[in-house]
Amino acid sequence: MSYRELVKRIPHAMYERLSEKLMDVLLEAKGGGDVPSSLAKTILYYWQRDQLASEAGLVNLLQAVEIADPEGATAVLDEFGLEEVKLALRPAER
Repeated sequence: MSYRELVKRIPHAMYERLSEKLMDVLLEAKGGGDVPSSLAKTILYYWQRDQLASEAGLVNLLQAVEIADPEGATAVLDEFGLEEVKLALRPAER
């Protein structure tokens, strides 16, 4: 399942808070250097335009956090009660 399809399963009311939490995890991730520069530039583009809480912004944030800190991504999804998204994101752990 694509990241876009996963984000579409998230209620829009959560977008703002979820984007903030994912960005916090990404900024503190030890694996931040593993995020491709093209993805980092895309996130910066959305951040500069205050669009991280958009569907496209969340798609990129979720992908980057999954690369940089998979456990952090899982923890945030747990915190928001997004079990279905978490399971779809991490199919190997089912």
